[in-house]
Amino acid sequence: MTIRFEENVSTENAQLVCQWSNSLGKSFQEQWMGPKIPFPLTIQVLQDLEGIFTIFDGQEFVGLIQKIRQEYSNIHIGRFFINPQKQGQGLGSQALRKFVSLAFENEDIDTISLNVFEANQRAQNLYQKEGFEIVKTIEAPDRKYIMKKGR
Repeated sequence: MTIRFEENVSTENAQLVCQWSNSLGKSFQEQWMGPKIPFPLTIQVLQDLEGIFTIFDGQEFVGLIQKIRQEYSNIHIGRFFINPQKQGQGLGSQALRKFVSLAFENEDIDTISLNVFEANQRAQNLYQKEGFEIVKTIEAPDRKYIMKKGR
């Protein structure tokens, strides 16, 4: 596995993400995109996102991750999605580990945070395995956790 990132998402790769996400339904899309993004997901919505990175395994496009915002010494990431056909092969772990490592190359960054819905146990397990810890619980409308990892 040779994980690498490129900024932005091409039309062709955005089309694939829309197919993957839309085939899994509205509730799935809300878990990874948030409730403010209308279903079904469109190419335009993906291409309008700032801070989006495409994830490649060698030359093969396998997913997305987004640097949502930087606040002081924290980067908040999200919208992390690996091709459903490729899940369970360690790509998510490798991609997250490498993205976190690259973020920490910036000396001004001390922590990385993300949100995860309580119901998304698979993602929660991945984040915990990679050293993220729950620092806050938000109850409404669906319970979700804010998780954080330090250097």
